[in-house]
Amino acid sequence: MYQVLVIDDDKLARKGLISLIPWEKYGMEVAGDVANGALALQFIEMHPVDLAVVDLTMPVLSGLEFICECRARGISMDYIVLSAHEDFTYVQKALRLGVLDYISKLQLEPEECGEVFLRAAEHIRKRKEKERQIAMTGRTDREKAEILVDQEEKKQWRKLWEETASLTWVYNAEETQRLCNLRKAIPASQKQEYRYMMQTLQGIQNAFGILMEEQEYENLRDPEKLTEKIRQDLWRKVQNGEGQAVTETLILKAVLFIGNHLVDSELKAEQIADAVGMSRSYFSVCFKKCTGYSVNSYIRKERIALACRLLQENSQISAEQIADAVGYRDEKYFVKLFQQSIGISFAEYKKQLKRQDF
Repeated sequence: MYQVLVIDDDKLARKGLISLIPWEKYGMEVAGDVANGALALQFIEMHPVDLAVVDLTMPVLSGLEFICECRARGISMDYIVLSAHEDFTYVQKALRLGVLDYISKLQLEPEECGEVFLRAAEHIRKRKEKERQIAMTGRTDREKAEILVDQEEKKQWRKLWEETASLTWVYNAEETQRLCNLRKAIPASQKQEYRYMMQTLQGIQNAFGILMEEQEYENLRDPEKLTEKIRQDLWRKVQNGEGQAVTETLILKAVLFIGNHLVDSELKAEQIADAVGMSRSYFSVCFKKCTGYSVNSYIRKERIALACRLLQENSQISAEQIADAVGYRDEKYFVKLFQQSIGISFAEYKKQLKRQDF
């Protein structure tokens, strides 16, 4: 899928365009949206894109200035400009810079826009193929291999940032660990590490309205320690009442509520929604979107994780005792869920722990 960045200082215009276009139809997906050219330059340093849809008149760094700066930096990317009728002089300048096309912001129609993006997709395909041919022409086998390795690393960084930006790891300890493992597998310079840290902190601030001070994390070179500390600090701040009353914050409060009430066998979505001040139906939709789990699946996951921790602390404890400690009054039901979640029976899990003790 070709990666698209939408750049416009009008947030409603950005969101409107993103929702208007059936991106998958053209082999595209929106990698992000930002409010000006300066933020766009920061974004593409961390997340390379194939196409920028850019407004021409913006504060800080205009669309024309952004395109010129990308050209000067040798960034390989195509451009479609957004303009109002009174901006046509700017449109002409942009066309002379080699942009693919322009879309009038006053006449946004799916059909007309579709033709523009269809042509753009074909142009991107041809450009990338030409770039691959040029990159390989006259290269030794070793140089070709190095190019392929570099391309693979860029793909890995893109995947890492997509998963980091989704923020599902914020709500899930196991997702945090998986993200850390993904990060460890990618070679990185000190500059890349710093950018990744700053992008992650900025993502937290944008979503939760909580400022995370970079000096708290700049000496943490171990990806696992960095990501885990960010998650723990965010949980503490939200627990202490910090953050804006936005969906992300309310769902994190719900996660904290669940963690404190796992032993309650009557723990239900209605109770949790009431605790964080959301309607049940809206809460369930938002919970799944933020965490990647339905409410019941998340509760089950956390209860089984707690059961494993309790067993690791004391492998002699019985299934009945563990079930009661994690909110299940039916021992047989708990044992069945345990095997479905862990992949081995409760009894076998205990045997493995006992063998490790010797």
